[in-house]
Amino acid sequence: MTISPPAEAYPTYTRPTRHRVIAGVAAGLALHLRVDVLWVRLAFVVLTGLSGLGALAYAGLWVFTRQAELDAAPPERRSLSRGAYWVLAAVGMAVAALAATTVTNLPGWALLPLVVVGAGVFLVWRGYDRGTGVVGSLLGGAALMLAGLVSGLAVWNTGTAFVGAMFAVLFTLAGVAVFAVPALVKVRDSLAEKAAAEEREEIASRLHDSVLQTLALIQKRADDPTEVARLARGQERELRTWLFEPQDSVELTVFGAVDKAAGEVEDLFGVRIAPVTVGSDQSLGEATQAVVLAAREAMVNAAKHAGVDKVDVYAEAFDGLEVFVRDRGSGFDPEGIPEDRHGIRDSIRGRVTKVGGSVEIKSAPGEGTEVILKTW
Repeated sequence: MTISPPAEAYPTYTRPTRHRVIAGVAAGLALHLRVDVLWVRLAFVVLTGLSGLGALAYAGLWVFTRQAELDAAPPERRSLSRGAYWVLAAVGMAVAALAATTVTNLPGWALLPLVVVGAGVFLVWRGYDRGTGVVGSLLGGAALMLAGLVSGLAVWNTGTAFVGAMFAVLFTLAGVAVFAVPALVKVRDSLAEKAAAEEREEIASRLHDSVLQTLALIQKRADDPTEVARLARGQERELRTWLFEPQDSVELTVFGAVDKAAGEVEDLFGVRIAPVTVGSDQSLGEATQAVVLAAREAMVNAAKHAGVDKVDVYAEAFDGLEVFVRDRGSGFDPEGIPEDRHGIRDSIRGRVTKVGGSVEIKSAPGEGTEVILKTW
């Protein structure tokens, strides 16, 4: 029995910024479906002849899909010039106009305002999409749409004020939609990218604080199988807790989270940490959790680099939360940290400042280190 290999999954559909004629919609579909881009573009032209269906489909994919930097060219057995593709597009629009006049029994000149408005829409969307000449595209598109509105009211005026007002309102709403929809889509994409970047940053900080630290310890203690197994089991348990258990059932309060972080560092490095907490305990929120995680990283740094067997931790919660992590070890120059070290820059400073807190590091070679973390 011969088992055929599984079919390769289709790539995610995106509009390429290269190898495109207008907006990359057809090129993206050709890459996504692995078909000749010429047939895709011809399909849009043919569908445009069906009362503009192809143009509407192209516009929808243009506005509501993302573009990406793709080096791969769409499959194309028979290459046509860019000018030839523009001619095909013009033919499709002409066929759509002819079909519209046939269906509506209107003369061709009566559709001229729609053509002008369509040109304005094209300029607006193209400016948003390419990010170059946006102001000029918006002004030119607005001018064309206004000209189409005025000429449309003149052409389609039936002598009643109500019909004229209705056309004016409809055209105004259409103009607002044309300007607003691409902008809203851009905002949506930027928010999604920001959320993804923040999630990647959080995962990287978590991995640095836990997995990478444990791997470094395992390398140092590779000659002790029992200790290596203990470290691996502890790391597995911590990862499972983080990935699969609700966070609110694991760390309910600020002081509980500080105690837990101190216990984890004690288990990993064998140093003594007895945190002192004063003030009113509170539920663990986003800002206070960031401070606790940064304090844990400060404890880890002290246990790894200070050369001491005890680290002092003091947490105070009144109007806000302040955590002090002190050691009497070797100390260091805070200004001399290499750029490729992410512990202090990302896991401490970046994490706390992102939630509106502050970080102060007092240290000098041979004088120990104190890390002060605050949030309000």
